[in-house]
Amino acid sequence: MDPPPVPTSVRELPSYAQGQSPVFTYHCLCTHLIVATTTPLSSLPRRSASSLDKAYILPLPSPPSARSRASEDSDSETEAQTSTSDGKRAISASRTNTHYALLLSAITDRKPQVIARADGFEKRYPQRCGRCRLVVGYQLDWGQYTDANTETSERMGRRENIVYLLPGGLLSTEEMLEGRDMASHIEFGDGLQIT
Repeated sequence: MDPPPVPTSVRELPSYAQGQSPVFTYHCLCTHLIVATTTPLSSLPRRSASSLDKAYILPLPSPPSARSRASEDSDSETEAQTSTSDGKRAISASRTNTHYALLLSAITDRKPQVIARADGFEKRYPQRCGRCRLVVGYQLDWGQYTDANTETSERMGRRENIVYLLPGGLLSTEEMLEGRDMASHIEFGDGLQIT
């Protein structure tokens, strides 16, 4: 018996999964699974041109607790029971606005790297592929975030709730299945590309 085909788009997902947020998966260039997120990389904000790498900014929310999941489920049931003309749109909007992301097999360097920038220095903790050790992203030190909030400025070490993913360091599952050549996707600051 042949295995079922792998769905490559939301349209191909089973009907039970169509009401849920799709999960986008990204792999290292060696094909090792690194990131799963409900937001595609192309929709994420990027660092400014002054950062030179224009990395994608991926928030890593803490997992929802069982209590908050239960309250969300009861809220959606209440919405589903209301018979308004906009009911379906409200439910689908509340589901699609939910962002969640996981780093699945990235290894964080224990020692930070200090990067010289035009406006000073930046302390980065590289995120590496668990298989080939390629750097696919990084996290910044809490000291990089200046805020009037004293709680933020007093924290030390790696900020764990945000990861910066390097462009060209990951490919989507769809790109991997297509066998796409990633050389055209690797770009450096000022629009330079590997050809």
